[in-house]
Amino acid sequence: MTNARAIRWLLFCGIAACLLLTIFVIAAALLTPDYSRWLEPISQMGAEGRPHAQVINAGFIIIGLLLSGFAYGLYCHLGRCILAKMVWLALAVSSIGLILLGIFQCDWKALGVTGTLEDNLHTVFAQVTFISFVTCMAMFTMLAHRKQSWCDFKRISLAFFLANLVLLALLDAQVSWAGHGALEFSFMGLSLVWLVAVSLRSIRLLAHASLPQSP
Repeated sequence: MTNARAIRWLLFCGIAACLLLTIFVIAAALLTPDYSRWLEPISQMGAEGRPHAQVINAGFIIIGLLLSGFAYGLYCHLGRCILAKMVWLALAVSSIGLILLGIFQCDWKALGVTGTLEDNLHTVFAQVTFISFVTCMAMFTMLAHRKQSWCDFKRISLAFFLANLVLLALLDAQVSWAGHGALEFSFMGLSLVWLVAVSLRSIRLLAHASLPQSP
């Protein structure tokens, strides 16, 4: 397998991660009839005591592994510069956070009830995952501004970054679960669209670079 082909497969991991996360979330929601996608955090579908909690938790782990592969593939494709390393690091931290979210379950508890140690760890990992992903988007937008092949993508990336930054601030400001689910689903939706766009463009640019140049 050539190096370019290996990178291409790693970049495809970004698309696979987005598709599988969507499937896992839909499946978990269908298998959790008392779950409110508008009010409750996504992780509540995987809370201990919920039916079929393993569905979304397994999804977090699988998606995290795929994203870690995509992160390295993107780093190699972007030229291994300083900003590319920062994008890789931020996305790698986010992918590890997803894996830990699947390992450490949150509590199925009423609002205001003190959580267990595992629940508190789950909350910390969720915050790290969100913050590191937004950081990745910021670093990538800066890199797109400097790379000619990505220059026309910088405004799109900036718009997604700012939108997710606002959603992250709203999530952090939430003092109750009211509307938390809607905010998380919005954040996830924008993140998936951004990831797919970056993956597809990276694959296209890689394919174009692999074509033989005319003399």
